Amino acid sequence: MEALLSQPIATTALVATALFSIIYNVYLVIYRLWFSPLAKFPGPKFAAASFWYEFYYDYWLDGKYLFEVEKMHKKYGPIVRVNPDELSIHDPEFYNEIYVTESKRRTNSYDVFCKGIDFDGSHLLTADHDLHRKRRKPMEGFFSRKGITQLQPMLAEVALHLESRFRELEGKNAVIRLDHAFSAFSGDIIGRICLGTGDRGSHGDRFLDTPDFASDWYNIIHAIVRSIPLFTGFPQIIQVLSLLPESLLLWVYPKGQMFNIFRQRALQQIRLANSEQSKGEDSGISIFRHIANSDMPVEERTEERLAKEAQVLLGGGTASTARTIGFASFYILSRPELRSKLEAELKGPMANWPEQVPTWAELEQLPLLQGIIKESLRLSYGVMHRLPRVFPDQAIQYKDFVIPPGIPVGMSAYLMHSDPEVYPNPGEFIPERWVHDVKPAMHRSYVPFCRGSRNCLGMNLAMAEMSLVLAVLYRSNGPKLELYETDESDVKQAHDFLIPLPKLSTKGVRALIR
Repeated sequence: MEALLSQPIATTALVATALFSIIYNVYLVIYRLWFSPLAKFPGPKFAAASFWYEFYYDYWLDGKYLFEVEKMHKKYGPIVRVNPDELSIHDPEFYNEIYVTESKRRTNSYDVFCKGIDFDGSHLLTADHDLHRKRRKPMEGFFSRKGITQLQPMLAEVALHLESRFRELEGKNAVIRLDHAFSAFSGDIIGRICLGTGDRGSHGDRFLDTPDFASDWYNIIHAIVRSIPLFTGFPQIIQVLSLLPESLLLWVYPKGQMFNIFRQRALQQIRLANSEQSKGEDSGISIFRHIANSDMPVEERTEERLAKEAQVLLGGGTASTARTIGFASFYILSRPELRSKLEAELKGPMANWPEQVPTWAELEQLPLLQGIIKESLRLSYGVMHRLPRVFPDQAIQYKDFVIPPGIPVGMSAYLMHSDPEVYPNPGEFIPERWVHDVKPAMHRSYVPFCRGSRNCLGMNLAMAEMSLVLAVLYRSNGPKLELYETDESDVKQAHDFLIPLPKLSTKGVRALIR
């Protein structure tokens, strides 16, 4: 009887809630289309009215919104409104006005960008300009050219470890996933940077030691990448998951244990670094020992926050670098003439490997090797997605448009790198374009690591890694690798999940070891 009597009240409440929701959403659409500060900017009305438009392309169509944005620019011009809050610009000459150094303009990050992937507190997802500088500046010295030069012995050791694993399989006609192997290689490098380069404990807990080159590590990184559209669209998901017991989450997704183990080891290293700093000791090189002895404010050196930094460094330092090495490897292995020319170029510098290791500076002087790396970065894009920036203090003038303070505006490396006026036949892999007749516009439009005060922290490390490992593997007496049932569609980027991916049905870059 009570349930029956209460039914009209419940029904009324339900109807009132539904009516309020309808009125609010109608108001929101009207405001966004006609009264928002962005109402005057060109673009499709659906994109201006609702975030669901972008979510549809990125989630349901698997990372395709970037290509829709490309169509918008062709239809509406160099500046378009891509969602209710954000603008996209495609104009290479304006890139350096958006991605500026701190001396020119304070730059905030768009706080919705990457929201929901549980890396809040890391420098990457720090929105405020001043707080971002406090968190990032102390790490810049470690990842500077000078800092990476000091890591060259460790890079050589890991590169030799990778080659040794390949040598073990010679004569067995073994087929391996090169993308797994390169993920293990890059993961071991950034892992040792986060956990210390000294040989603490056994050598057997590294990714390269596993028989399948730590395929679980590769898979968990890519599972996170594939989940980005869902988690950024619904950041509440990660908040709910954080309330669940860790044991339950690991029972549901056992592979997540690998990330959990790394986090626990990172926490141990952070505590050790802080302890050694307090005792005035330094028993090795790691990013956390560097931070412990830096001028980073004490309140920014909490274990939990630095553990977030470790996770960002490990994920970012693995995925993009490994993907670019795999991309370059495909074209080297699929083009015998290119491989022969590269072997000839490497003959002198790599003659006495591994007893004599060429420096990064020496490898930078090899035009074809660097051309292959640059062209691989151009077509693998680093981060394919537009990277929005917010300028809190001043409006930005772009042609006839005034972008108000606080409005997110971004540009895409994909659009910059695909400009046929700058790069003839932009979809083709032509490393020679970086060797002969390099025009200033090519450097202007080349932005795989972004620019400005929020550019890629690890770009020097990535370049040093790629230069050395490609030289080691593709010298004349390197491992005998042949592509196995792999074609260009297995490396060409087809989906933008922030980190670009090739076709989702790919079986990876596979190679036969003779």
